[in-house]
Amino acid sequence: MNHKSFNNLPESINPGETLAGVQLCPFGEFPNGKTLQVCDVAAFNKLVETFRASGSKEVLCDFEHKSEDPSMTSDTAAAAWISNLSVDKERGLVGDLKFTDLGAEAVTNRRLRFLSPVWTLDADGRPDRLRSVALTNKPNIPVACVLNREPAPAVQPVEEEKGHEMDKLKELLGLAPDATEEDILAAVGQLQEQVAAANKEKEEAEADSFAEEHKVVCNKEALRSAYLMNKDAAKALVAGLVKPAKATGQVVLNKESHATPHIARAWNPRSEMAALPPRERAAFYKAHASEF
Repeated sequence: MNHKSFNNLPESINPGETLAGVQLCPFGEFPNGKTLQVCDVAAFNKLVETFRASGSKEVLCDFEHKSEDPSMTSDTAAAAWISNLSVDKERGLVGDLKFTDLGAEAVTNRRLRFLSPVWTLDADGRPDRLRSVALTNKPNIPVACVLNREPAPAVQPVEEEKGHEMDKLKELLGLAPDATEEDILAAVGQLQEQVAAANKEKEEAEADSFAEEHKVVCNKEALRSAYLMNKDAAKALVAGLVKPAKATGQVVLNKESHATPHIARAWNPRSEMAALPPRERAAFYKAHASEF
């Protein structure tokens, strides 16, 4: 009989019999909830050193982690006792199991078949102290001070964060909490179409205004089309066609140094006649009688 099967106890065992080199945990990185456990050679070597330095000779192997779970009244009945912890270069952490009568009956009758360890982790997520091991039918790779049964549910941190982000996205899109991924994609697609339509409407309004403003120098429809295709090119075209306006009036500077032209006084025959000698007045009057 092969007593070193991969994390699987043999089909029959006698009370008090010891199985050597049973696998307790393989090498690898194993997530459980929010914890990623690094089970490498360095971790297992440290765990074995801690076990030996503690002076402990054996580690309890219970049933379904009952000794670790307060809700199960901390049943410490032993299924087996584990000793001689060591690191196997291929199978990871291994140990010798010496079964009690209860443990031998459980595995012989195939009621419980697998092993699941419980340990604490250091700051880097590596196991550093083996607390106990359990016989179970639902093993899960270890987590710090948490039972290594199948979690309900075993959620990864990334999945948790993704779920929160998806809930927020549903809220922003006005979707129901139970909306599916297909519903979210459809809503996002509809939103993209609305944004594209709004941008197009804005560009067309700008093109209409530009074409109307410069219709004197360029065909309005042609200028509108050119603006929609490339507004910078359309603006450059109009700038080349529009000529600067000329001045409409001449500025006259009326400074004091500009002398006002002399205007001749109007002729007055009465004054002219009065200025003549008395002997000439009669002849002047006769000559200019019509002007008096």
